[in-house]
Amino acid sequence: MNYPCPRCGFGRLKPVRSTYIRGWEGMLVTKANFAVWRCDHCGYTRYDRDAIAHLDMLLGMADDGWEDEEYPVRRRRAEGPGERGPHRRPA
Repeated sequence: MNYPCPRCGFGRLKPVRSTYIRGWEGMLVTKANFAVWRCDHCGYTRYDRDAIAHLDMLLGMADDGWEDEEYPVRRRRAEGPGERGPHRRPA
């Protein structure tokens, strides 16, 4: 399975494994071998919906202010890339 890249429009998002790293409530959360979707052309990355939903459930992020308009938490299971990706600071 792969999906068209929303950034470059040329590449395809394909499932790969990466390391998830995020600061949360003053702690550093890391998860090795985390499911992500990455563009084979430009490298654009989005977290897998099921993987991020599972992590949200384990950490209680959905109940502690994590859910907002920019990153809604999906309650239903869906396959494919989610709306969230690594946060990068503008250059």
